[in-house]
Amino acid sequence: MTPKEKARQKIHVASSACERAEDAWRAAVRRLNGSISLNGYGVHHDRYELACKLFDARHHIQVALDALNEIEWPTNEDYDNAES
Repeated sequence: MTPKEKARQKIHVASSACERAEDAWRAAVRRLNGSISLNGYGVHHDRYELACKLFDARHHIQVALDALNEIEWPTNEDYDNAES
């Protein structure tokens, strides 16, 4: 494999992992959007409603962090080689 091909592959793998991280982040944000039902005293109607949103968002955040952690980040040299 040439340095150019190797650099392009590294960039592609990093880009794919970044997309997975962004998708998971968006899923976490979607899960946290919306309201929580409260009664007139400020107490949740369903004590599990918020917890479920938080647990689900935490899962998606962990997926995003794992995707970012698995990346072998391209260097400036990789970007240069990909263009040459």
